[in-house]
Amino acid sequence: MHSFLTVIGSLATLSSITLAAPLKARQDDPQCIDGLKKIFMPEMHNIYIYEDVPEFPSTSTILNVMNGSSSNSVQDQVAVWSNIPSTATQCSLGWAVTEDRSFSVYDNGLIRFFELSGVPPAGTNITAETIAPFMEEGAKNASIDFTFWAEQTGAHTHGGGLVDCKSEMAFYLTKDMVSGGPGSVTLEQNAQNGLFLAIDC
Repeated sequence: MHSFLTVIGSLATLSSITLAAPLKARQDDPQCIDGLKKIFMPEMHNIYIYEDVPEFPSTSTILNVMNGSSSNSVQDQVAVWSNIPSTATQCSLGWAVTEDRSFSVYDNGLIRFFELSGVPPAGTNITAETIAPFMEEGAKNASIDFTFWAEQTGAHTHGGGLVDCKSEMAFYLTKDMVSGGPGSVTLEQNAQNGLFLAIDC
């Protein structure tokens, strides 16, 4: 028969193993904080909507959505995150800035995003025409409001709503002209500034 001290020792060892496992998992991915990981720097594709001007492909690190209420000053964007872990079951879109950032908003900064069903195959330029088949009716959509926030100093983080987790996630960003009106948002993105996809980890 095991002694009382032997049983206590075995329980203590088991407890230390149980507690060590989650800690090790966090150490393996230092970006996983309190069960949440924010993935910054999506692949950005500019969607130009100019009257009588052929569309040309363009990518950028800058979040830059604008609509001056005229047909020759409209720019939408598509943001793409790839290689999302299959273990992610809760995903949300948001944005954040630090004290050190390049960020400007002119007039109204309300942007509406639509979750896309996918993106064109590799090697295909992402334009208004090629992305159209992936804009499904009834897709999840919400607004993120940048208005006045460029004037606020210091770091701040903003949620944008839950979205469907997939291995590749893409969103169409456009100036909300119904609830917001004309304006533009320009935000240089890096590992701490700009749009982020938050996933459970």
